[in-house]
Order: sequence, then structure tokens, then C-alpha cells
Amino acid sequence: MSVTPKTILKNLDLIISGFFLSITVLVVIVNVGLRYLFQGGLFWAEEVATTSFIWSVFVGSAAAYRYKMHIGIDMVSRIGPPIWRKLVAVFVDIMMFVINAYIVYLSVLYIRANELKRTPVLDIPAIYVNFALTVGFSLMAAYALFFLYRDVRKLFRSEEEGIGEV
Repeated sequence: MSVTPKTILKNLDLIISGFFLSITVLVVIVNVGLRYLFQGGLFWAEEVATTSFIWSVFVGSAAAYRYKMHIGIDMVSRIGPPIWRKLVAVFVDIMMFVINAYIVYLSVLYIRANELKRTPVLDIPAIYVNFALTVGFSLMAAYALFFLYRDVRKLFRSEEEGIGEV
């Protein structure tokens, strides 16, 4: 498989999440090794590992949502006739968009309220940590819109196909 710009862009959420998870693991392993061997670790390791983990979790959760890997309402969406299942899918997509868009709004308010705050050890602006919420939930809202578009098309396409059938 070749790595093209299109492939990278298509999997950017996975790449970003994997990158930050790798940083988290690497920093923790190095710091544990240093503490074990030299009875002292890196003073900044916990802050870097925590920040990387936050980015990995929020961007990774968006990737998991894109691949439908979150726990869903399978029981409700698997009972009833096919039209019921399609209506439930559209309703879930609408709710996911509304909830994620609202969390994006709240995360922007949170960032604005804490724009002067700095991290305690490295003294970098906390916006670099807090922005992970905005990025992750913005991606989930965008994916929810895509799923809504796809499920609405499925809903109306099946009804149009079924009209002429006997």
C-alpha cells in the first residue's frame, strides 16, 4: 500500500491519535527506566504524557466514531422493520450531531475562559491541551453530519425503490 497525501488526509485522525499515543508510551517508559536506573526521572514527563494522552483520547474517539466502534444502541436499532431501523439511525445521527456540536461550543467557551492559563511544569499555554476537546468533538460532529446525510439518502432511496414494486 502506497502512502499518498489522500491516504494521509483520509486517516489523519488515526495518525494524530497514534502519534500522541506513541509519545505517551515512549515518555512513560523512558521516565520509568530513568527512575529505576538513576532514582530520578524527567521533571516534565508527567505533563507531556498527560497532554499526549488527552490528545490521543479525544482524537482517537473521533476515529472510533468514524469506524462505528463506539458502543451504540444496537438492541433498539436491530428490532422492528427495516424502515424503523433507518429512522432510528437518522435520529441517532441527529442527536450525535447536536450533542457533539454543543460540546464543541462548550469547549470553545472553556478555552476562552482559560486563555491566560499556563501549564504548571512547562509553562506553555493551556490552549494546546484544551484544544484537543475542540478538535475531537468537531471531528465527531462532522462525521455525524456525514452519517446523517448517508442515512437520510438510504431512508429515501429505499422508499422510492419500494413504490413501484409489487
